[in-house]
Amino acid sequence: MAGLDLTQATLGLAFKKAFYRATADLFAGGVDTEHVYVVFGQPSTYAPDDIVSFGRLSSGQETATIGTNRSREETLSLEVTVSCFRGGGEEAEIETAERAYELLRRIEHHVRMEDTTLGGIVRLCVLSGHESEGATPEDLIEQGRVTEVVATFTAKARIQA
Repeated sequence: MAGLDLTQATLGLAFKKAFYRATADLFAGGVDTEHVYVVFGQPSTYAPDDIVSFGRLSSGQETATIGTNRSREETLSLEVTVSCFRGGGEEAEIETAERAYELLRRIEHHVRMEDTTLGGIVRLCVLSGHESEGATPEDLIEQGRVTEVVATFTAKARIQA
């Protein structure tokens, strides 16, 4: 099975890698985002104030055509977590929330308006939902404030082979 092209079965990993790279490139070029830690999977450190991590990936497939290729329509969902920390008291809670949603808006705008196919991997990608606890967990309050937003991006792709 060495050398088997997995994109013939699913575009999931290619989608996650392309989305991760696009976000890393997007933030690396910005004066106010160059220090955002963008990570594929679980962060190895929580030292940076702003972290964007690409986590859970899920896929569903349906038959698209009944031909020799038996192409499928794939719906991909990817969880992107934006985590922002600031030292301080209650006043820092709003600051972390504003920063987390600002970063999320930049990611959303990029995939909706600038790189809609993530380099040709998918047909479209949209923010389909997000959630946040809305407050710093009690065990972290003495250190500062943190807001985590877990966003779900949904993409559509056609598997041809």
